[in-house]
Amino acid sequence: MIIGNLQMTQAEFAQSLGVSANYISLLATNKKKNVSLTFAKLVESLYGYSAQWVLYGEAEGLVKKDPRRQLVNAVLKMPEEKLVRLEEFIQML
Repeated sequence: MIIGNLQMTQAEFAQSLGVSANYISLLATNKKKNVSLTFAKLVESLYGYSAQWVLYGEAEGLVKKDPRRQLVNAVLKMPEEKLVRLEEFIQML
């Protein structure tokens, strides 16, 4: 559900979280049912889905939108050439 909402591939999602694509595939196909608290908190910090929801399906799925989180997500999806331009712009500031 999260990957679909983010319009990412499993590989992109895995890379953004620093886990293997195989791990995400196992979760997506219900071959692995449990995730660690660390993983759940990482999903929460990067994408805004409540760690409690990721772990147990409890609480609200999405935490209040944080503009900083949205900015980080946009940067994570940028192609390399745009990242280079963004870095140049930031250095000019």
